[in-house]
Amino acid sequence: MPDLHTLPPNSRPQHAIRNNGPHHLAIERYLLRELAEGWPCYRDACEWENFRSIFHPEAHVYTTWTGLTHHDAFISASQAGMDKGAFIMHRVHGSTTDINPEGTRAVTKMKATITQRFSEVKCVSGGTCEVDAESDCRFIFFWEKVGSEYGDLEGQWRARFVRHWYEKDKLVLVTPDRVPVIDHERLKEYPVGYRHLAYLQEETMGVKVLMDLPGHRREKATGSVNGEKHDFYIHCTGVGRRDAQQFS
Repeated sequence: MPDLHTLPPNSRPQHAIRNNGPHHLAIERYLLRELAEGWPCYRDACEWENFRSIFHPEAHVYTTWTGLTHHDAFISASQAGMDKGAFIMHRVHGSTTDINPEGTRAVTKMKATITQRFSEVKCVSGGTCEVDAESDCRFIFFWEKVGSEYGDLEGQWRARFVRHWYEKDKLVLVTPDRVPVIDHERLKEYPVGYRHLAYLQEETMGVKVLMDLPGHRREKATGSVNGEKHDFYIHCTGVGRRDAQQFS
């Protein structure tokens, strides 16, 4: 096993506040948690204007099925996917936030599960069945307090960049005795952190899923790019760069 317990140098910024600290920064961290949880709550409910209020006008996001894209384009792609039958939900499990002492920049790491329902999947006993592919993730939000150049948005927290670490994946049967047909050799080609999710997204959505997204640190034992990307991006969150797009 790799060393799972020693984080890369500079992965925790020296002067950031993450627990306790001044009360006014605790309130700022609470505001950022509320914004972060808006991703699953607003997107799942198709509350697109509320969803858009999370993002800086220049914000980009990075997902398995879109790659790096402007948040407006992600919203359009999400709407189009829903109209074609894509059914993606989320469960939130908790979050932590590192914030600078000035209260102008921060990084939130939110634990969540992405769960996507796939219907009309070929069943081993004949006909079709439904399954849920689930990936336990960490959503990483790079926040910036907006300046005067954006008018009415001045002083608001907005996400400049959002991406995910995909850490543990599984496939759940919707009806216990209805088992899907799976090409296990092809399944092995996908990263372990989002294996079933990627397999079925490509199988049913007509998309090409990215294969090198950050995974869990334990994947470094296999030399996978996903494990290496974990440490690369934890370094990015630690140094708190202004705009994480340059690390994509």
